[in-house]
Amino acid sequence: MNIEIIKPLDLELQKYIECFYILTHSKEEGRTTYFTFPSIFSIVSISSNTNVIRTNKFIKTIESSIQNFDSNLDVQFTNPLLIQYEGDIKEITTYFKPLGLNAFLNKSLNNYCDSLKTQFLPFLDYKSAMNSILKIKSSDRVIKHLENYWSSKLKKDVQFKLKQAVKTIIEDPNRSISSIASDSNLSHKTLITHFNKDVCKTPSEFRKIVRFRKTIQKKEKNNLTQLSYLSNYFDQAHMIKDFDKLTGYKPKDFFKKLSSIDEKINWVFTKR
Repeated sequence: MNIEIIKPLDLELQKYIECFYILTHSKEEGRTTYFTFPSIFSIVSISSNTNVIRTNKFIKTIESSIQNFDSNLDVQFTNPLLIQYEGDIKEITTYFKPLGLNAFLNKSLNNYCDSLKTQFLPFLDYKSAMNSILKIKSSDRVIKHLENYWSSKLKKDVQFKLKQAVKTIIEDPNRSISSIASDSNLSHKTLITHFNKDVCKTPSEFRKIVRFRKTIQKKEKNNLTQLSYLSNYFDQAHMIKDFDKLTGYKPKDFFKKLSSIDEKINWVFTKR
């Protein structure tokens, strides 16, 4: 399996999109299986000529002889998710920054979140445009066409009510939800309502994932005790509890198994 990670070149898109990656998997590799873990990003993946099976615990993508198109939005999951590929597959994924995808959509993010029942098809021309992009062989041209498409959908004068709240949680996950709401000129209840609508997570879930992701970024040079402090956990027991929820592993076991492609893409491969 090969993965090519590419940053957006367009300066305006850089405000909303963290990166693109192009995944290719060959039939000769057999079956590739790994766990992915909750993220603060909104993740959109597209593929064609595939049979994609989804539950709230796994996504299995298998090569299909039937010509079709699949588009998936992953933003809601707060537990580990098993991912599996089998056959010749090309998948293009876009990582949108927190609130970033909202800058392109005509409705709130939560209107698109039920991906177990419906595919992510946000615009009338989306399917045909993405199908055409999947057929392009050159990675540079793929990204060029992706950027052109998303640029054409970017809304003007985008205003996010949660911009300050999201920034505060990322910078200081120990801040109380009430104080974050107050700084954003929102009531506690209204803050939670907007998070559910525009982030598809509660503020507490988002904060837990921020801490977890900070821990992964800081692991290389620190032991577990140092990590719990540097990543804003109250103590090591707090970190162990959160890791068990988000990964299914204790921190020590998780880091032994972890494969990091870059700071955003962190998987645990398995022989399942």
